[in-house]
Amino acid sequence: MLPFQKLTITDLAKHLDKEGRINSVLSICGFLLCQKGWVKVRLGDTVITIRQGDLYIYVSSTFIHVLAWSPDIEGIVFKSTLDYILPFVERAAAQRIILNVRQQPFITLTPEQQKNIEELSCLLDRKLNLYNSMTDDTIQRRFLMREAECLSEALFTELFLYYTDHQSSLPADSPSHKDKIVYQFITSLFRDYKRQREVQYYAEQQYLTPRYFSTIIKERTGKSALSWISEMVTSNACQQLAYTDLSIKEIALTLNFPTQSFFGKYFKQHMHCSPLQYRQKNQLHNSEE
Repeated sequence: MLPFQKLTITDLAKHLDKEGRINSVLSICGFLLCQKGWVKVRLGDTVITIRQGDLYIYVSSTFIHVLAWSPDIEGIVFKSTLDYILPFVERAAAQRIILNVRQQPFITLTPEQQKNIEELSCLLDRKLNLYNSMTDDTIQRRFLMREAECLSEALFTELFLYYTDHQSSLPADSPSHKDKIVYQFITSLFRDYKRQREVQYYAEQQYLTPRYFSTIIKERTGKSALSWISEMVTSNACQQLAYTDLSIKEIALTLNFPTQSFFGKYFKQHMHCSPLQYRQKNQLHNSEE
């Protein structure tokens, strides 16, 4: 089957817990297109309202807290894995999108762009329905699956195209050698930060010394490689502490810390409070909204 799942916003509501949180996006990413109505969501410390024509991109290690929605809400959700999404930006040499999407996760499509996405989505639905109506493993059925795969690639490519069109801050020139080092680092970081927290690991992937590698990352992004790594780890931890009922020990395990104590020291070093203090403060804050 295709390496992504298409849902409606109504389907998505089934994944909400009793407090309106979606906790299943920790290891996945995708797009949400609002076709009608509105939905108000909290993303970390930011509250945004997604309205008709808005395209919201969510990346892995993001929790969505749905605060409210209109009775007439309609929309499409495409959910996939990072391993399926990343090759699209890698082939287009556009890994810089990853740098932007965490700060600017949604755009407003033009009516023509929304229509194009809906038409591609409907065509994909028709092909998949036809494929599912066939039970025998025939050549026709195999071609239908290949056609659906191509349509899904076209759909995701179109979505990324519209995102870059709306982000004037994205440079249009060809990336330099140093830029490519940064993009490869960010790509690897999204995949591996739960397992690897050492700068040396990411430097060795590109056959660079940690010192030279760190200098390039700092020069090009304004943040050190270690800061990028610690922010990814603590961001994930903070969201799990605030939005899930997992114990601190369980959260430490999801991030591959050897012990809860080691996780606590790491968290306090970067967040200046203990995991328990963060949880108590932020769960109280969430309940007051």
